[in-house]
Amino acid sequence: MAVIGGLATIFYNDRKIQAMSSIVALVFLLSFFINVDKEAKMLHQIAGAVAFAMSVLGGVICIFTKKEKNREGALITSIVSLGTSLLILFLYI
Repeated sequence: MAVIGGLATIFYNDRKIQAMSSIVALVFLLSFFINVDKEAKMLHQIAGAVAFAMSVLGGVICIFTKKEKNREGALITSIVSLGTSLLILFLYI
């Protein structure tokens, strides 16, 4: 759900939809860190890889898009995703 919210933040042009999708993504991301046990190594590896892929996708879209709203949403999503992947890497793996 956090990935879908992040993708909606990147690709939608409407500011209201971007705001709501970023809130949904943040809430589901926080619930992931609260509810997942530290011994679930495979889940953490998959979540870290998905978060890193989202940050790379956001960076690529930020570089190659011409729309300012999409660029801003992609930049914010890629920064949050990169921070998430680093947090998963250093805390859980």
